[in-house]
Amino acid sequence: MSNFQELRKNELEKFLEAFSAPGTLKFRNNKWVGLNRKGQPFTVHVKHGNTRKFNPRLVEAIAKDLAVSEEEFLQWYYSKK
Repeated sequence: MSNFQELRKNELEKFLEAFSAPGTLKFRNNKWVGLNRKGQPFTVHVKHGNTRKFNPRLVEAIAKDLAVSEEEFLQWYYSKK
C-alpha cells in the first residue's frame, strides 16, 4: 500500500517547486509544466475552479513523473509540518 498523502492545492505547488529543476516550473493554461530533476518535461493538468485537494493516487502519479521516491516524498511531507 502506498504512503503518499492527499495534498491541498498550495501543498501541491510547494511539492512541485521542491522536486522540479530550479526555475523551470510554470503555470500556464490550467496546467503546471516544468522539468523534473533529470531534465525530463512533465505536465500536471489542474481542473479549473474546483480542484482543492489532490488524492494520494494522483500525488503518487505526479511523484513518479518527477522521479520522486516514496521515501523522499514522506521526508518532504513530514518536514513541512
